[in-house]
Amino acid sequence: MLVLAVFAAGWSFAQTDGEYAPDNTKPAVEKMPAPMPMNTITVDFGPTIIGAVIGAAGDIIGEEGLSTSGFGIAAQYERQIVEKFSLGGRFAYLGGGLGLGMGSVKENNVDVDTSVSMKISSFSIEAHTRFYPWAKTFFLDGMLGYANMAADFSGTVVANVEGVKKSETVSFTGSRSYLKLGAKLGWRIDFGKPGGFIFEPSFGYYGGIGLGDTLGKRIADDINKKTGGEIENIDGMDTMFMIMEQLVFVAGPRLALSFGWRF
Repeated sequence: MLVLAVFAAGWSFAQTDGEYAPDNTKPAVEKMPAPMPMNTITVDFGPTIIGAVIGAAGDIIGEEGLSTSGFGIAAQYERQIVEKFSLGGRFAYLGGGLGLGMGSVKENNVDVDTSVSMKISSFSIEAHTRFYPWAKTFFLDGMLGYANMAADFSGTVVANVEGVKKSETVSFTGSRSYLKLGAKLGWRIDFGKPGGFIFEPSFGYYGGIGLGDTLGKRIADDINKKTGGEIENIDGMDTMFMIMEQLVFVAGPRLALSFGWRF
């Protein structure tokens, strides 16, 4: 009876194992890959570096009474349309200033302090298209956008007449719009799996097409309007603004060092 009971129990367990044992001949269920992140937000510190260089220029020149300042920043949103193609929008700002104190001079027993300053700023709104040839890190970027550059000149004279200070300030302003276009190449570097914190270094060249009168002409018009003068020769002023707009504030070589989040 004991032998029969052991045999019956063994047979029962054998039947259960045969019925419910996994079939190793069937392929294992593959794990689904994680979905590709579709959105990227980055902040570009390339303009910040340019602003810091402008701010340090006064110390580098070392001229007494000369001071400079600068600041810049840019932000971009990118939307992945397909694996190799994306669209994005970018806003950028760059500003710089220069001040020169000419010191105190005595004229007709009156102490006179004179200072002049120049402030230049620009902002741009850009549309970007990106192509990722291998659907990975490297990308080619095309840009079309709008920019505006403004300049403000001001001078202050402070006269000390028998202990009483009198001051007078005059300022002249002008601004100009530009059509921007350009291209760059870069790398979108993920830390670990796609998504999360990213770093994007890129390099390219932007061009700017001025719309309407030159910035020098607009400044001259404002001077003529406020002083009743007739400034006509603005070649020197136009050359200065052309260098600034085509190399720094609107166009020129562009290095971007962007940090952001991909999700």
